[in-house]
Amino acid sequence: MLTHRQIRYFLAVSEAGQVSAAARALNVSQSAVTLSIKDMEGLLGTPLFERLPSGVRLTRAGQQFRHHAQTIAASFEAAMKSVSARDETLTGTVRLGMSWTLSSYFAMPVIEQFSREHPHVCVTLTEDLRAQLEQDLLADRVDLALVLTSNLSPDLGLRSRTFRRSQRRLWVSVDHPLTRLKRVTLADVARYPYAILRSDDAEKQGLAHWTDATGHPEIKLTSASIEAVRSLVASGQAVTILSDVVYRPWTLEGRRVETIDLVETIPTMDVGIAWNGARKLSPVALRLREAFEKSIPSI
Repeated sequence: MLTHRQIRYFLAVSEAGQVSAAARALNVSQSAVTLSIKDMEGLLGTPLFERLPSGVRLTRAGQQFRHHAQTIAASFEAAMKSVSARDETLTGTVRLGMSWTLSSYFAMPVIEQFSREHPHVCVTLTEDLRAQLEQDLLADRVDLALVLTSNLSPDLGLRSRTFRRSQRRLWVSVDHPLTRLKRVTLADVARYPYAILRSDDAEKQGLAHWTDATGHPEIKLTSASIEAVRSLVASGQAVTILSDVVYRPWTLEGRRVETIDLVETIPTMDVGIAWNGARKLSPVALRLREAFEKSIPSI
């Protein structure tokens, strides 16, 4: 039977792309991680990782297992927190800004749990674009902002803490021709119609991968709706490169989206909290920042 520790080790390796890096992040020996992965592959009866000269990458079976493992890890953390004691002593108000994508995928479960643990703290919420949230932090309109820290503007005096580095992968339909290739490059992807998600700077990031060397794909759709992009990809009419944060395998119509790791290194999407470095955070703001740090799994 698989253990929670094995799930943690598997997710750490899938994120780091190297057993040694995962072991350092977990503060355990490299041999412990290696043996754990081997035991998992033996139990499941299939390789989860392809061994490469520079590290490892997920097999197709490993990619499918990763999505279930993420759900298991999140459920375990929620179960642990559900029995934590309420703190009746912490009082006050904390103003939280959220970017559009992260409010949908991260914020609400953390805020719900935080409010149960600290019933006398009021959390006010603002949702906006990253650039506006940066200005809100500088103008003291919010205390904290849940943002993509990889996209923060430099030299504004903002500080940030990254909780999760989410891999960007290629999304395709289950029967797409690219699923039959052993190695998929950006040049391969450029031959097919492409969909861009217009949300949290994703539009800019979606076009950043393409150069004259790779070629430029035909843009089939630019949309602010993740479900529209997901449906277009699942129907085989386009492909896209997006973060694991927004990946869900099934569309609203019941079609499936598969993911593929590209040969090229694609920058991660970094999720975290930002605040104004010129101002001291209140005790309630510090506690909420801590809640996000503990609740968002670093996988």
